[in-house]
Amino acid sequence: MRVVGISNRTRYWQYYAFNNPPEGYRYSRMLDVPWHMLKVRQQFLLHTKCFLPLKHADLYHTYNSVVANHRPWVVEVESYLPRYKPMKGSHPLFRWGQRRLASDDCKWLIFTSENTARMNRDHLVAFGVDPGKMTVVYRAVEQYRPDAKDTGRFIILFAGNGFYRKGGLELLKAFQRLGRNEAELWIVSTLAVDWGVLPDAATIAWAQRTIADDPRITLHRGIPHWELVQLMRRANVFVSTTFSDPFNNTILEAMGAQLPVICSDVSSLPEIVQQDRNGWLLPVEGRESEEIAEDIAARLCRLMDDRALLVRMGRSSLEVVRERFDLRVRNARLAELYERALH
Repeated sequence: MRVVGISNRTRYWQYYAFNNPPEGYRYSRMLDVPWHMLKVRQQFLLHTKCFLPLKHADLYHTYNSVVANHRPWVVEVESYLPRYKPMKGSHPLFRWGQRRLASDDCKWLIFTSENTARMNRDHLVAFGVDPGKMTVVYRAVEQYRPDAKDTGRFIILFAGNGFYRKGGLELLKAFQRLGRNEAELWIVSTLAVDWGVLPDAATIAWAQRTIADDPRITLHRGIPHWELVQLMRRANVFVSTTFSDPFNNTILEAMGAQLPVICSDVSSLPEIVQQDRNGWLLPVEGRESEEIAEDIAARLCRLMDDRALLVRMGRSSLEVVRERFDLRVRNARLAELYERALH
């Protein structure tokens, strides 16, 4: 049994993946300085791992992080490498990180999507990283049997703490346009303003007032992940027309619960949702909020009025997950990469 040392297991999908390793391998949490627990925000420290030699590992597998140890390692990444911004690329530490990625110690750069690979390939090749050790391996997501649906209700689900960045405002407007009593909107969010989209005070006040005043809308704040999964099993459709996301894992989880998805066409989402098969990809860049809301409302009406389409798209979501985002698919590919890294 070979041991793969991992650097963190903080997200739900990481728990799932790293608790279920490829056959012949075992994941083990390695010890390094827990900068995040010390409230450090310096990106170089957060995304550089120097593992203490207290536990054995045949290979390291990090997430977005460069390894300082002279041991074989692979890095799985969803955005830019090295993940040291806002440090400038000319900074000596930034260049050190690039050299580590180009070194023989770094066996594979595993991108979570083709979009992420395109974001990184040219600048890494220019710095000497072998493109032959760059590959794409999709995340894996659990699959859930849907709960019984109430035919007298149509439940629309949104989940994301970055409410405005993830398109929550546009969904709220679309829901107001529907004007149908059987429709309910479940929002799982802190309603936070995080980054990318910065609404003014009047917009925030309108959203909060609308959510509070409409009895068809239920706001869930700070619920554990297992409760979100239960909401997904009971919902009819998942909507998140995000404006900026490296990889929206919640959309993938909704697909694992057999939900049709209405989302945006940004970043990696066209690799997750297949247009007209298990949902719709709506353009959002350069468009007005009202126009996006109109698009969302039109798609919701189609699903509400065509039960066969709703069922077909939900089943197709599960098919897409099994084709590309199944744990067996991921582990088969990782086992191959680990084996090649150790020989």
